[in-house]
Amino acid sequence: MKKHSLFKIVLIILALLVITSYFIPTESGTTSYLGLGTVFLNGIQSFYYFFDTALFLFVVGGFYGVLNQSDGYKKLLDSIVSAIKPNSKKFIFIIIALFAIISFLTGFTLNLFIFIPFIISIILLLGYDKLVAMSSTVGAIVVGYLSSLFATIRDPNSYSATYVTFEEYVGVDKFVNTFPKLILLILGVALLIYFVNRHIANVENKKVKYELNEDDDLKVSEVKGNYKNIKLWPIATILSIIFVLLVLGYVPWNSLFGISVFDDFHTWLTSLKINDFEVFNNIITPMSYAFGQWNQLGSYMIICCILVIASLIIKFVSKMKFDEMLDAFVLGMKKMLPTAVLTTLSFTILICAVNSGLVSNLITLVNDSLGSINIVVASLFNILGSLLYTDIYYTVIGTYSPLLSVITDEGLMQVLALNFQALNGLVMLIGPTSLILIAGLTYLDIPYTTWVKYIWRFILMLFILIFAVLMIVSLI
Repeated sequence: MKKHSLFKIVLIILALLVITSYFIPTESGTTSYLGLGTVFLNGIQSFYYFFDTALFLFVVGGFYGVLNQSDGYKKLLDSIVSAIKPNSKKFIFIIIALFAIISFLTGFTLNLFIFIPFIISIILLLGYDKLVAMSSTVGAIVVGYLSSLFATIRDPNSYSATYVTFEEYVGVDKFVNTFPKLILLILGVALLIYFVNRHIANVENKKVKYELNEDDDLKVSEVKGNYKNIKLWPIATILSIIFVLLVLGYVPWNSLFGISVFDDFHTWLTSLKINDFEVFNNIITPMSYAFGQWNQLGSYMIICCILVIASLIIKFVSKMKFDEMLDAFVLGMKKMLPTAVLTTLSFTILICAVNSGLVSNLITLVNDSLGSINIVVASLFNILGSLLYTDIYYTVIGTYSPLLSVITDEGLMQVLALNFQALNGLVMLIGPTSLILIAGLTYLDIPYTTWVKYIWRFILMLFILIFAVLMIVSLI
């Protein structure tokens, strides 16, 4: 089961979804059958709708394929590892806190995968195992997201692409859960650091061993020889600029903070004319988004363009031949093929769940049977919806909106907002359809069963923490 375990489990979820479509009636009382041909067409449809996500993962792989051939990148890794080796454990803890804080302040998840291979290489070169690398990056990002102040969702009730916080979506002030979220962040990070530190100690004392394949490619290659003439600043600058562009592009400055300067500049730039000739639109592209609006449909295309341009710059600063760069890019893309396949399968589950209306139908049935849905039942639906709808927009449509239509107690809205966000994040850390989990596990070649065996204790601790905070909020 360990070989291709994630692939098998995703297929099992898809099969169960098909089976349930034959037994659970829709709101109108009819049955929505998901035939094999329908599932196949949904798979094609998912690739069409979410092609940019798969392409993004391919391009990230290609980008690191080029980076791994750069002596400057190798020297950068070697310099960092040499500098932090005496305090390597502190570095792990700092990385956990850093990723969590970035996600806490931005709401980023899969976007941050751009930097995960870089950090993973450092952690592995320091001598830690893949589970430490996975926990310190993907684990920390999820902890930051589930407590994030500025995680946003696209409002399905808005004709324009308006992004709101979970709190704004349920109709309460966007900062009403600030203190509970800070508690979740601080204690969540503390629990993760404790958990990772304990695993490191157990490995050092040979008290625990997991079957993990060695992968020297992830370590790139330790730098040997004299690299005095190789400059570090070009590669460091490229990575820094990518991060800055990511923050500027994806944080919804206008809708969250009322900062319209980026929208105003974009309007001015795209309307700039010489006589009747639109300069930017005709020379660059009319299909562009202002900073703060990169969450639009197809927005990963922008990041893909940035990474391709960055790869070309790396080619020149590393004095790499074009054929060498192209071969390295293609090789890096091939490494991401399992990730792209699983991502497409995950989106196929999403399309099947949306078309069958499974979760919303169940919500209606349970509400009719019980007369009302309490916070515990809503939590179960939240977990199920987060598992099936791997894209948050469809989680909103298929789960959150139906729940809000049957829960009328306005006093529960603050708790529901925190519940929606926190449990959605928790599922990201263990749900086999989670995109960032798929990306991390396939990149590191960690079997899903091994990951569950390793992470379940932390999941349990985090689950208890979330519900303790939810109980406190409900009592205030």
